[in-house]
Amino acid sequence: TAALSAPRLPRGDAMEPPTAAELGLSSAQARQWDALRAETLALRRIGRDELQSGLLELRSLLDQRAPDLRAFSEESQHMVDAHMAEARALRERQLDLYESLSADEKARVRAAMAQRIDRLSRLRERLAGFIAAKA
Repeated sequence: TAALSAPRLPRGDAMEPPTAAELGLSSAQARQWDALRAETLALRRIGRDELQSGLLELRSLLDQRAPDLRAFSEESQHMVDAHMAEARALRERQLDLYESLSADEKARVRAAMAQRIDRLSRLRERLAGFIAAKA
């Protein structure tokens, strides 16, 4: 998901991948990019939903006198494994697309990825500072 995990450029949600138009990709690659972008966003949403659902289910199980935690663990692991397999397949398609881009297009994608890494680093630093201040 590295290629599509870059933040949007100046406008929009900085946690979403940039659109093909924002990166200035050619038409053939633009259609592929935007399709993979949509898959990336859907996979993220599904992952968040599954995590939230799993936490609610676990919390409910913990209120039971004799919960089957082993069965819950096995089901959860199966869901994680399936999600990770989908993410790996998506990442492979993203890398295939990246490798098909022109040198200029690759440079724009790398710049967007670098912006995301920088933004995440700043967020991490602010979070660490917030946690340290609360301690």
